[in-house]
Amino acid sequence: MIKKERKVSDFITKLEALIRRMPEMEPGRERAVSELNKRRAGYIGEQKLDYYLSFLDEKEYWIYHGLRLSNGSQFFQIDTLLLTKEFAMILEVKNWNGTIIFEPEFHQLIRIHNEKEEAFHDLISQAEHQSRQLKKWLSANGFPDIPIEFAVIFSSPSTIIKSPSKQTSKKVMHAHRLLSNLNSIKKSYSIERLNEKQIKKISHTLLKKHVEHEIDVMKYLDIYPDTLLTGVYCPVCSSLPMIFHWGKWHCPTCKSISDRAHHQAVQDYFLLIKPVITSKEFREFTHVGSLNSATRLLSNMGIPHKGERSQRVYFKV
Repeated sequence: MIKKERKVSDFITKLEALIRRMPEMEPGRERAVSELNKRRAGYIGEQKLDYYLSFLDEKEYWIYHGLRLSNGSQFFQIDTLLLTKEFAMILEVKNWNGTIIFEPEFHQLIRIHNEKEEAFHDLISQAEHQSRQLKKWLSANGFPDIPIEFAVIFSSPSTIIKSPSKQTSKKVMHAHRLLSNLNSIKKSYSIERLNEKQIKKISHTLLKKHVEHEIDVMKYLDIYPDTLLTGVYCPVCSSLPMIFHWGKWHCPTCKSISDRAHHQAVQDYFLLIKPVITSKEFREFTHVGSLNSATRLLSNMGIPHKGERSQRVYFKV
């Protein structure tokens, strides 16, 4: 059963907001678009894997997507974790095209795509490191020692995988080979290491101790806030800015009218600038002329707030 659902990362949402708010000719826009495309491709690859995971017996496999756990001073991330009573398995998922060459002698991976050759850290070593970190985490939290397997999964069937070592094929595979691989592993672990109570406790602790990775997208891409486009986008034609008049947002381009168009602007502000906003900041960001109107619009959104009306601060949900 799926215990932690797969979801679009906050970083992808932030990148989408950033690109929406960047002028076409802004130098950093190309980097933002490239980063978004890369992150989206990764997410799509993980979704492709879900098709094969859906065939697993829900009573035997507990599935966790996108875990981020701490081992004291450092965090480690797991794309997908499969937990059973006999063993655990870490899946490192990649949605890469082209030819992938594993060089075990140098613990290096080479990708050839569109006649371009790139070198990466060895994904097998990376997944192996994650398995050691998970074993350490289980021990630190008082859980029994269980076998931890790992595999590097390429979600695109067109990816060409090469390696001089036959051992690589045991740890690297296309997504369609996962189920048969799991069946082989399951046969090799006939002893139950965890009972029902223990696996439930591990599951509860995994979810409780998961920590979202908060990335400041502006700092990550070295973008300054004063380069962002302000105002309220039209939800119909995406024109910027809409005009606030008599309690409604009016689009000067397509003539549409909205009373909720500012909601997206507030979310963009939370994602890109900071997770709190005042009426004054809202008025400046959305181009609302009246401070009273700005306060009323924010109050009507029903988002958490603190302080008296004139000094009220509104928080990201």
